[in-house]
Amino acid sequence: MKPIKEEILHQLEKPINDLTARIIESEKEFYLKKTGRELRITERDEEMIRLSLVIDLMKALQNYILPNDKLIGLNWYGGPKGIEISAGIEREGVRYHFLTEAITAGGYNIQRFHYRYIVKSKMPRVYSDLAAEYVTKQKKMKTLDRLEKELNDLNKIYEDKQTSVNTYSAMNRSQLIEAMKESNMYSWRYKAWERDGDDEILEEGIRGIKQWYIEWPKRDMKNLLKRIAKLNIKIDNLK
Repeated sequence: MKPIKEEILHQLEKPINDLTARIIESEKEFYLKKTGRELRITERDEEMIRLSLVIDLMKALQNYILPNDKLIGLNWYGGPKGIEISAGIEREGVRYHFLTEAITAGGYNIQRFHYRYIVKSKMPRVYSDLAAEYVTKQKKMKTLDRLEKELNDLNKIYEDKQTSVNTYSAMNRSQLIEAMKESNMYSWRYKAWERDGDDEILEEGIRGIKQWYIEWPKRDMKNLLKRIAKLNIKIDNLK
């Protein structure tokens, strides 16, 4: 026999999937109306929504149901406010009945949208860990999202620095002088050289351009590669 939380979720698989799809479509419609753009929903986004629905339900039920209780009957109703449940529970030879009512809670942010379930029952209140497994999974997925975003940001920075190195390394002396002329940081050296004819100022400007756009980016890229490698290890360990 399956643990009671697994049996409940097995019987509620269809309404949870239907409600997930309904939330996604609602969010897509709202986002399109608000921004004029299509909202991109990834498989992980969809799983996060489904997981949030499971957590909302389990957090309500764990105040009444123990992991070793026996499910003796369950009916669900897909109302406009979410999944409403009528079920029977047996504990130590005693049978109980409970009802749930769903209340929407949260705004139009797809990550914050959730339901609150009000349980009506004469069962004694208890505290169990029905939701713990799913909360842990949710935290893991959120951590994975954060790390992958950080990884993408670092990869973008690395690519920008690589572009800078490639661009300025390919410049000849005349092009470097022209770059110095257009640079917000080094244009004053060009103007001073143009005004005074001081070749040392010109050479300092060229060295500065190479340092800023070639040498320092190369140094930064080495550090970025180390950070990227560490992030990849963390991400792999979470998957």
